[in-house]
Amino acid sequence: MKFRYIWNTLFFLLVIFGLGILNLAYPQSGDVSSLEQRTLTKWPAFSWERFFSGEFTREFDDYFSDHFAFRTPMAKAGAALVEYKGLPDNEAKIIQQGGDNTAQKLDTAAKDGSAAAGAGQEVQYLIYKDRAYTLFAYSQEAAEAYAKALNRFKAAVDPKVGVYSMLAPTSSEFIGKASYQKLSDSQKNAFHHVNASLDPEIRRIDVYGALDRHKQEEIYFGTDHHWTALGAYYAYAELMKELGETPVPLDSYAKGRIEGFLGTAYKATLSPKLKAHPDTIEYYEPGSKYEYTRYSTKGQPLPGKIVDPRYAKASGGYAVFLGGDFPWGEIQTERNNGRKIAVIKDSYANAFIPFLIPHFESIYYIDPRFYTGSLTEFVKEHEITDVLFLNNSTVARSTGIAQLIDKQM
Repeated sequence: MKFRYIWNTLFFLLVIFGLGILNLAYPQSGDVSSLEQRTLTKWPAFSWERFFSGEFTREFDDYFSDHFAFRTPMAKAGAALVEYKGLPDNEAKIIQQGGDNTAQKLDTAAKDGSAAAGAGQEVQYLIYKDRAYTLFAYSQEAAEAYAKALNRFKAAVDPKVGVYSMLAPTSSEFIGKASYQKLSDSQKNAFHHVNASLDPEIRRIDVYGALDRHKQEEIYFGTDHHWTALGAYYAYAELMKELGETPVPLDSYAKGRIEGFLGTAYKATLSPKLKAHPDTIEYYEPGSKYEYTRYSTKGQPLPGKIVDPRYAKASGGYAVFLGGDFPWGEIQTERNNGRKIAVIKDSYANAFIPFLIPHFESIYYIDPRFYTGSLTEFVKEHEITDVLFLNNSTVARSTGIAQLIDKQM
């Protein structure tokens, strides 16, 4: 009995020290997890005060968890093992996820003390049949904060600048089965509250109605939280209606396809169901001539194409649009009509912006999650005539985007 006790103790210590050595030799490298689409915890700053308060040890625990050896393949293997063992798997399941891809980088806003910026980032994914839905939880505080931020912006810019609000619903609003629809709060009601709180001079673009009319079409991805280029096109058509212009017919675009796309919802859940049913990305290449430049977080200009399947291979499928998320970018077109639009946006706008090329002389976009300058100064400096705020329903769930807009006013 004593020998067994000693052997078990030695074996336990061998495993613990062995894993520690393995982790030191082969740590999870990089600052970003491409699988989970989030920034990994950085090595915590040390001070005796932080050590004795427990803050350093808590952050170190998070760092160790994020950089454990072979973490990515082990996560994939764990998901596969659950399926292999035949654990309960009915028509649908809910998976809790700690990060929110729709509001990626909002946590950085809290570094300067605005702790609420990242509030509400816990999300749930519903896996129903072969599709994933990000469940929506309404926050009246977030909805009102977003409306107030847009109202402040409207009051701060030249009255001649047209300001527009476009709220994009996510796919969970159109699940199609009442019992699962009830798992989410109503995005329609949330948008109504935001719109009712906006300055009357801010023009509302009813994207919800347009997407509801086309909900039987492929307007959302099944493994990703974004809308498809087709969904973005219907949103673009609504903006043109508000501007009194005719949208370019969809069949006039050169169309391309990217097969085998596994998006953010798959990477967050590692669901075998999603893996077995990857998406196809359909994209539409603009026929008009233009010059596109995006700017890195260090201000480096990066010329390129606004729609390019090569971006998808390098940075993930949805990066086919704009090349991914950047602090800001500009598109100069052949249209000489004096109209210059700035789209203040999240990643939903990436598939939307290419459709604007035939209608504006200059198109700019700003992503508040990465941009650090002044939004109002940008509008003034570039002589913007129209500003479109395009964000998905996260703005009525989390205060993060509203706080960033306020901060960058």
